[in-house]
Amino acid sequence: MRVLVTGATGFLGVNLVQRLLAGCESVRVLTRSAAKAALLAKQGADPVVGEITDRQTSSAALQGVEIVYHLAGRLFAPGVPAAEYYRTHVEGTRALLDCCREQPSLRRFVHVSTTGVLGVTGERPADESAPSAPTNAYEQTKWKAELLVREALQQGLPAVIVRPGLVYGPGDLHLLGFFRTIQRGLFRPIGSQPVWLHPIYVDDLVAAFLCCGQHPQAVGECFHMAGQKPVTIATLSSTIAAALGVAPPRGMIPLPPALAVAAVGDLLPARLKPLAPLTRSRLDFLTHSRVYDVTKAQQVLGFVAATDLPVGIAQTVAWYRQQGYLPASHS
Repeated sequence: MRVLVTGATGFLGVNLVQRLLAGCESVRVLTRSAAKAALLAKQGADPVVGEITDRQTSSAALQGVEIVYHLAGRLFAPGVPAAEYYRTHVEGTRALLDCCREQPSLRRFVHVSTTGVLGVTGERPADESAPSAPTNAYEQTKWKAELLVREALQQGLPAVIVRPGLVYGPGDLHLLGFFRTIQRGLFRPIGSQPVWLHPIYVDDLVAAFLCCGQHPQAVGECFHMAGQKPVTIATLSSTIAAALGVAPPRGMIPLPPALAVAAVGDLLPARLKPLAPLTRSRLDFLTHSRVYDVTKAQQVLGFVAATDLPVGIAQTVAWYRQQGYLPASHS
């Protein structure tokens, strides 16, 4: 089985490629970096170097491919121009889909979107039929990319849309700052209302990708992929604290001063925004519930995320320490 993975050098892509290679699949990867391509080649992958927006590059990468896992994307970060997200998510997906239409060998196109296209859900889990309500340029462009895939589906492309929840695990640096803040005893939940999130461990998500690439009932469907149950930010932070061997966060930060700090963070130049204690986008993440109904994946695919939160968090902390991102435990 010849497989193409876009976004193969990102957090999810690296984990997916390793799993595919371990299963002895023939894995081609599309990457912008010649240096990273060389590393992937040493692992057994067949790299194609170039931009996903370049149709000639995408066409070459797709030759003889049966399954595409389209993970290429730009993670949300304060200060990134909206045009950057549009180029990668919308123009990149459009170019790839155009080339896919010309590939007679293609049997499955697994498109990785995000539950973020639904925006804030509140405490009631949202299913796949919930209306889109993106809140930032990342989510807006991911929704536009989804619409392109849905249009291609109508034209006969055998596509599946996967919407991951909050992904964590070894290899992730997006949540590292959250772990560090808890380690230093600086984190407090914001506001008096419980805020719910829906994490999924990276190994479980990779298993979900493979399921969507192989299950006969997946074609034409959209699936929310998250853990078996959502957790409050308070529970998530306490679980992280336990894995780190530090005291759990106590008390909370009232919303008005948090809003003031976030407003100051938003005034910083783009290059300094990642250093701000809070920005409006980070505050939104910490004060709005985003939870999802995952029963469709269970009923149609038989998929259930297997990793319990304490186990996944402990493995994540162990990886951070092994890589030197967090200080070693003194216990």
